[in-house]
Amino acid sequence: MANPDIPAALVVLQAHLVAAGAALTDDILDVDRGLLATRGRQIRYYWGGEVEPVRMGPAHRVLNGELVGQRFIIAAAWPLTDLTEANVTAIDVEMQLLAGEVRTRIQGDSTLGGNVTDLDLQYAEPDLIVIAGARHVVLRWDLDLAYIEYAVAQ
Repeated sequence: MANPDIPAALVVLQAHLVAAGAALTDDILDVDRGLLATRGRQIRYYWGGEVEPVRMGPAHRVLNGELVGQRFIIAAAWPLTDLTEANVTAIDVEMQLLAGEVRTRIQGDSTLGGNVTDLDLQYAEPDLIVIAGARHVVLRWDLDLAYIEYAVAQ
C-alpha cells in the first residue's frame, strides 16, 4: 500500500473545518494551518508529532520498515474579553456545537477524501490559555492520521 498523501488530506481537513466553523450561528471564518494568534475567534490546525499508527497498536514494525502515524492538533479559540455569564455561556454553547460539527464532518469522511487509510479523532477538550497576555478559551482535538512507512536498514 502507498503512503498517505498528507498534504492532500490537510486540504480536505481544512475544508471540513471551514464548513464546521461556518455552521455556527455566529460563524468562525478564520480557519488556517498554523498556531493560534492574538486575534478574534479562530480555528487552527498544525502538526503535533509522530504517534503509533491508527488502530495498529505496538505492531508497527513490518518486514523492512516501521509504520509511524502522524498527529495533527486542531484548536479553536475564543477571546475571553470578560467573565460575564452571558459571554461565558455563549462561548460554552459554541464550543459544544463546534465539537459536534467537527466530529460529524471528520468521522463522516474518515479517509479525508481518500488520502489516508484511517484516522482517529480524539475527544474535544476545553482549556483556558493566555496568548500574548490575552485570555482565550480553547477547544482542542488530537487527530491521528494513517501511517507513513519508513524503511529500516537491514
